[in-house]
Amino acid sequence: MKAVLSWILDLKWSIAGVLLAAVGSFLSLGLQGLALYGLVSPVLNIIYPPLDRWDQSIVWPLIVAAGLVWSLSFLPAGMLDASLRARGTRKRWRVLAYLAVLWLGALLAWLLILITNPVL
Repeated sequence: MKAVLSWILDLKWSIAGVLLAAVGSFLSLGLQGLALYGLVSPVLNIIYPPLDRWDQSIVWPLIVAAGLVWSLSFLPAGMLDASLRARGTRKRWRVLAYLAVLWLGALLAWLLILITNPVL
């Protein structure tokens, strides 16, 4: 029980990130998901056509959904940060690792959304 409480305290900012990102996905009316698309589009466009060629009737819900799914990326990023901190890794490398996990989470969120929804 003590270990679980310790992990929760280590992840408090990541848990807050999940909640803020999920709320932000709605409050930004999809702008967050669109920004995430812009970050990962060089990789996504290898597999899928560009956003402007998708069925326009489903673009907005997919953009909002991508932001919601991406918000869960804060949890593994926080776990990695806590693990690296326990090993004595410098803050610069922990921040880079955190951002890399968030970028990978954006890519995986968009891939999940696109695999489960026909866009053409």
